[in-house]
Amino acid sequence: MPHHGARELGYMALVAVFGLIVWVYSAGFLYAVFFGLHGFEFSQIVSTVVSTPRGIAFFLLGNVVGAVIALGLFSVSVVSYPMLLDREVDFVTAMITSIRVVLANPGPMIGWGIFIGTLLGVAILPGFIGLFVVLPMLGHATWHVYRKAVAP
Repeated sequence: MPHHGARELGYMALVAVFGLIVWVYSAGFLYAVFFGLHGFEFSQIVSTVVSTPRGIAFFLLGNVVGAVIALGLFSVSVVSYPMLLDREVDFVTAMITSIRVVLANPGPMIGWGIFIGTLLGVAILPGFIGLFVVLPMLGHATWHVYRKAVAP
């Protein structure tokens, strides 16, 4: 892989890390808005979230905010990584292409994102061991999604 591609993949990694930081701070902000700055024990948090109007609102709004952040990160990265490996393009071009693919195929792309999330969730259950099987399969499948979605 040329040096240019490695640098651009590094920039894409920074975009992903930035998305993670935004998600963590959003979650902390929402927690502070709904529950203040004091902490709860785990059992108290669960009972508060599922049995109080404030907890249910926190749960619903937190999931909406998380879904928006996840959709944004998915949209900028779904074909960006394979494109950066395949072509000599900058990471901004790859992200724009990825967003265009998602906008052109919203149903299949949202389905693909849900499928990825589900597989990763199942793979994590047996102590993360399932990731050894799921990650290579998802990587291979993502390559094929990229090849179908982006003209040569």
